[in-house]
Amino acid sequence: MIKTVAKYLFIAFLISTHKTLPFAYCVRFYYQVFRQWYLTRSSYISNGKKNTNHLPKGIFSWVTLDTRVSPLELDMYLHKSNSTYFLDLDIARTKLLTKVFQNTWWNHYDNIYNEYKSVSFGNIPYAPIATVKCFFKKELKLYQPFQIKSRVFAWDSKWLFVISKFITTYKGEEKIHAIALTKYVFKKNGRITIKPTEMIKEGGFLNDDVLKQNNINYQLVTHLVSTENLEELL
Repeated sequence: MIKTVAKYLFIAFLISTHKTLPFAYCVRFYYQVFRQWYLTRSSYISNGKKNTNHLPKGIFSWVTLDTRVSPLELDMYLHKSNSTYFLDLDIARTKLLTKVFQNTWWNHYDNIYNEYKSVSFGNIPYAPIATVKCFFKKELKLYQPFQIKSRVFAWDSKWLFVISKFITTYKGEEKIHAIALTKYVFKKNGRITIKPTEMIKEGGFLNDDVLKQNNINYQLVTHLVSTENLEELL
């Protein structure tokens, strides 16, 4: 009887802490890629016409990831450890970029502009992270459910800025636990930089109102454009 109870307790513990099991990060990452990008193939038309009904309403739309604090994410104060915010943030941003730019990824895969030698997964641009800045405001406790809402915030000729917020909701009101700003760059063929405006245009989101809002938002993130001053400190 004791062994049976212990076994089920152990199974329950593994389920509750699935986010921190070996290879869990890779599973969570590729699950979002598969779900948000690959499963949209049936909604994408590769003959020059793109169905945008399955896309977010606009480039500044929020994309939400639901999760909760698991036991192995706790620090010595029994709060979610600061370092684990970045693991969840990776998954949330992956969901955002694969969802918002899914038609753009398929355009490159299908080589509709004849930029590549053939149709190939190798054609698909990737988005390495250049900078992440996180502000911690309020702790998250064991098993506490929370959401990470992310959206494209601004861009310039090279960088794309994504803002994310860790929130809980009580009686319809949002409480912010952390805010993160991430700076991305788009690359193709391993080294060629793609302007964010091109990616956004291919996704069908670019218009005068979007450009106007971007000019406003960009003024708030210009401090992340250059890291030369930080490098001088070293």
